[in-house]
Formats: sequence, C-alpha cells, structure tokens
Amino acid sequence: MPPKICLLALIGLPGAGKSSLSNWLLSKQQDALHECQIVHLCYDDYINTELAYREQRIILIQILEKLIAYIQGAADWPPEVRRPTNNSRSCDYLILCDDNFYYRSMRYKLYQLCRTYGCIYSQIYIATPLASCLQANSTRGADCLPELVLRKMNDRLEPPGLEAWECSSLRLQNSDTESVSQLILTFILSLFHLPTALTPLVPSPTQTQMQSPAHCLDLALRASIKVQLQTLVDAKAKKLTSMKLNEKRKEILVQFRAKMSDKQTDQDSVDLNYYVNLMK
Repeated sequence: MPPKICLLALIGLPGAGKSSLSNWLLSKQQDALHECQIVHLCYDDYINTELAYREQRIILIQILEKLIAYIQGAADWPPEVRRPTNNSRSCDYLILCDDNFYYRSMRYKLYQLCRTYGCIYSQIYIATPLASCLQANSTRGADCLPELVLRKMNDRLEPPGLEAWECSSLRLQNSDTESVSQLILTFILSLFHLPTALTPLVPSPTQTQMQSPAHCLDLALRASIKVQLQTLVDAKAKKLTSMKLNEKRKEILVQFRAKMSDKQTDQDSVDLNYYVNLMK
C-alpha cells in the first residue's frame, strides 16, 4: 500500500507559535507520532529577498512537488529539504508547511497541490492574540518585523471558514501546546484516515453535496472514532465502544444540522472542531 502524504498548513501571525508547535510535533516523532515521518518545511528558510514574492512562492511549491515525488518513489530526496533521521518511503508522511497563510488563497494553493498529487490537506490555525504576537515578535532581534506590518497582517488574516476544502481544521487559542496536547495528537492521528483531495476541478452537484460541512464533519467524526478504537485490544470492548461512539456520531450530526438550519446562525462562525470534540 503506497504511503499517505498529508500537507498540514500552519496558520497564524508571526510570533503565534507555529515553529514552536512544529518543534513540539517533531519531539513526538519517537512515541505518539511514531507511525509517520514528519518533515518541517519552514518557509522563512527559503526566502530570497532578491526574488519577487510570486517567484518565491513558486519555488516553495516546486520544493513540495519534489518532496512528494520522492515519497511516491518518482524522484530523489530534494537537497533543499532537511532529511529526517529515519526517512523511509514505506511509512506515511506529515509535511508541516510553516508559514503565515493569512490569505485563504495561499492555503488553497496547497489544497490544489494535494488534489493534483493525491495527498491529504489539513490545517491548524493558531489564533494567538495580537498582543502576544507583538510581544513575541519584539524578542526576535534582527528577525523582528515592524509592528505596523504585523498589525496589517492581523487585519487581513482570513481564518479557516466552512468551505469544503477547509473542513479538516483545528483551531488553537494560543501556543500552549502542552495544555491541549491530547487534542492536537488526536487531530494529527486522525488525518491519515481522511480521504485524499483527489477531486475533479469542476465538481458535480452530487460531489458538491458530498463535500458539504455536514459531510466534512461526518468524515472527521469517523476518523476520531477510528483513532479511539485503536487503543482497545479486546474485540468485545471494541465492538461495544464502536456502537456507542457511532450512536454519538449520529446525535452530533443531528445537532449540527439543526444548528446549520437555524436562520440566526452565522454559518461562517461555526467551528467543526467543537462538534468533533464532543466525541471525546
């Protein structure tokens, strides 16, 4: 069975804690996340100020394409990317795309890449308050950004919405990973149970319905159930727990659909992760 590849976009302002989260995930490589290889692609490492912004983004996409080609057995390891200690083509890969991604269009480029190469797309939004980001940014010395730039980015930042392609999202309120460690690990482990982003460029009405927020939530709930069942050894206990969790899944979907049908509900503000967390 070919390895699965997940591109995980880390969204947030400079100083929000994206690189800290990446390092924390890398530290879990030997235990909780031992079943996948983690590659940290920090976009700042590839910035060339002599090139136009658009050219820089094209180069980063090309690097990702080379990395995907290697994992799929079609190319050598890209020399621009640090190789994992125990890299292998036989296991699944989690590629941490560490950038601000404050415009939705930036994230959509990654999704398109996943659709082209049959990868899984997901994202974590670190919603650290602006004041905390400004404080963290001020300690960066030569890498410190002008305060005005950071404030403008905050004004323009487009959080994940209810678009079908953004349904696999996790929102963190700050950079304190330890306080929500189990939430993060459960989310990461569930990613490889999700379908890949291989879909036609122009979806049919049936496919559009299949990719509705309710369908995305159902996929996420099923993935959460699968992760929880993996911890059980006894077959009878696993069967009973599966029945109980699937009943809970159906109840959550009924609750979600009722919420979405309420005319007073701001659909753009509905957080799918809230409903996924009801499974725990």
